[in-house]
Amino acid sequence: MSDRPVVWSYGGGTQSVAIACLVANGDLPRPERVVIADTGREAQETWDYTRDHVNPLLAHVDLVVEVAPHSLATVDLYAKNGDLLLPVFTSNGGKMPTLCSNEWKKRVIQRWCRAQGYGPKNPLAMWLGISVDEVHRAKPSGVDWMEYTWPLLTEIPRRRDECVALVQRHGLPEPPRSACWMCPHRNNAEWRDLRDKHPGDWVKAVALEADAQAKDGRDGGIYLHRQMVPLSEAEIDADNLDMFDACDSGFCFV
Repeated sequence: MSDRPVVWSYGGGTQSVAIACLVANGDLPRPERVVIADTGREAQETWDYTRDHVNPLLAHVDLVVEVAPHSLATVDLYAKNGDLLLPVFTSNGGKMPTLCSNEWKKRVIQRWCRAQGYGPKNPLAMWLGISVDEVHRAKPSGVDWMEYTWPLLTEIPRRRDECVALVQRHGLPEPPRSACWMCPHRNNAEWRDLRDKHPGDWVKAVALEADAQAKDGRDGGIYLHRQMVPLSEAEIDADNLDMFDACDSGFCFV
């Protein structure tokens, strides 16, 4: 474990909630701060779970999940060159790169940490909730004053299924996977859940896609669903096994 002060990047999903259980139980040391980046489009179920389950748990060790606001991002849906940041599917069978997490999470968290007084003169260790089955995602921060560390890899190794079991042993429901409501990495089951349980988020996703399509200059179009049809027309009631290999580290697809 690093001797630097620890700030924990809370992602809102299973691995993050498992870390909360370990901290509350005294199995991991208490970090100085806990922060989540507000992308401006995080699914409501993540906020609800954090409010109803995680913050009450962390209150036992005098912690609360703080929010790094989306206003710290320097770009929103589009990069400064006009490119859409979302990993949308394209009509030619391709897929755009995932640029949103870097702009809306990684850089926002760095700016938030600088605003709290961390930096070259006060370096920190940042926890990321990457589990053993996601070890390929464990990469350096690229910033000398911010050292990434992964307690579920090095301190108390756990696979994702073990994280689920740990959370359930604490009497908490299985967390939703943290994702923006318009994230193209959702599978059919997750799109159905959004439509049926969070219709407000579903309506926003459909509207965002339509707006992005209207602004897109390429032939054919761009889509949030891998079927490459408008989200409102996608066959999301069909079962599938296309669970994207996502993580709950707080930085999405690092």
